[in-house]
Amino acid sequence: MANEPLYADINGAKIAYDRTGTGFGVLLLHGFPRTRRTWAQITPALAERFTVVAPDRRGYGDSELPSDPAAYANTHVAADLFALTQHLGWDSFMVVGHDKGAPAARRLAADHPDAVRGAVIVDGVAEGAKIERKRDTTGRSWYFDFFRQRGVAEQIIGQNPGLFFGLFLDRNPHLSPEQRAFYVEQFSKPGTVEAVLADYRASLEIDRGYWAEVMASGRRIRTPICAIWGAEGSNGGAPVLDAWRQVADDVRGEEIAGAAHYVHEQQPEATVRHIMRFADELGVP
Repeated sequence: MANEPLYADINGAKIAYDRTGTGFGVLLLHGFPRTRRTWAQITPALAERFTVVAPDRRGYGDSELPSDPAAYANTHVAADLFALTQHLGWDSFMVVGHDKGAPAARRLAADHPDAVRGAVIVDGVAEGAKIERKRDTTGRSWYFDFFRQRGVAEQIIGQNPGLFFGLFLDRNPHLSPEQRAFYVEQFSKPGTVEAVLADYRASLEIDRGYWAEVMASGRRIRTPICAIWGAEGSNGGAPVLDAWRQVADDVRGEEIAGAAHYVHEQQPEATVRHIMRFADELGVP
């Protein structure tokens, strides 16, 4: 299922990526438990207009797995991605971020407003924003605290990573058996358990403090933001646009029917339509 990736040695790590199409650059950023493969359903349509680059986040897929846990902080992940755009020779680009890719897209938009023409956030709420949300009573986020149990989580997951990560994949019945098997294989590779744990620990312990400082400072994002989210997921009915308007000056978007968290997998045509329309509104060729 996986394409043979291209590689770039940047920011102290070897980053794997796919490149498709020609035109204005669009950077697609995946989350957990996915790799660059998650964008396969929307890439062909986007590639008719754009140069589409989908990297594997450090520690995921075919990218390098740094051994230093602090290397997984969003600061370093975003630095990887901006360095990749420089490696590609892009002076200006759009970014699309889903799940853990959303805070990376936000960081790029905030730190590089002259380069990032627009950021599309797929089912993500701005970290640190204060909004009223319905309480999730499903217990689906139990793993946040579990992942922080150092020395315990590694051993428990490491005994059967296929079973453990399969728990998350089985939440997504839209995945084919082949897709499920692919992701199980990817997240069972040596070192990946430790990388995922470091990634989550950084987001919960390092990044959370950073976003709190950003909110307290009043710094705002000048880059236009387009947020789309699934009506059937945890963000369904939530004031997602209000959250992004707390941190950005130009915010638009809407809830997508027939999708939960993986909007781009469950409603690829709607996702492409929003990206294309957003590009039109920004005057992107």
